[in-house]
Amino acid sequence: MTSKGEQRKEELLESAKKIFAQKGYYETYVEEIIRDAAIGKGTFYRYFKNKEEIFVALLHRFLDQWEVQVLFDTEEQRQKNLLGYFKILIRRSLTFFMNNEDLCNIYLRVGPGLNTIYEPFLGKFENRMLRYIVNELEAAEKKGILTINLDIELASNMIAGAFLRVDYYYFVLKKNNRKSIDLDRLTDDFYTIIMNGILGSLARA
Repeated sequence: MTSKGEQRKEELLESAKKIFAQKGYYETYVEEIIRDAAIGKGTFYRYFKNKEEIFVALLHRFLDQWEVQVLFDTEEQRQKNLLGYFKILIRRSLTFFMNNEDLCNIYLRVGPGLNTIYEPFLGKFENRMLRYIVNELEAAEKKGILTINLDIELASNMIAGAFLRVDYYYFVLKKNNRKSIDLDRLTDDFYTIIMNGILGSLARA
């Protein structure tokens, strides 16, 4: 694809992202996306077969950007300070959700009502998130940081569920108040609550 073609595709994705986030999936039409992007109808269909395909492209963009912006450390960097690294991941993820309003609206609000389109993507995202949480807990267990007999699968699912609910509450339901959100405080509180539940007083260190 030429650089001009990439630019056209990007313009379509940006317009689609904005309109899907504002109007939802069913109330968005290809004609609106084309009009907003100021691009011809033929150009749209050169890159996307239909509305569903561009919506799925946005879901995958969400996943790719989340990984790039949150999970870019090496294994060596992770192992240096497992608990500290986990806190960094929380902060990066919260920052990502806060700074990507339209994509997060699509993922957390628009997508859940579209079972056949959304569920395969949701499975991929949750599996990747769970994999990293499981890895952190297993590494902590091997290093002797976790000294209790913890069901890591259960704990990982609880942490992932809590995290997505926090994102939905602060960055979708309370999106008009996002400027007043103290990310440092939110990170500290989330980390403390989760870690105290797993490690008790050790997590305060």
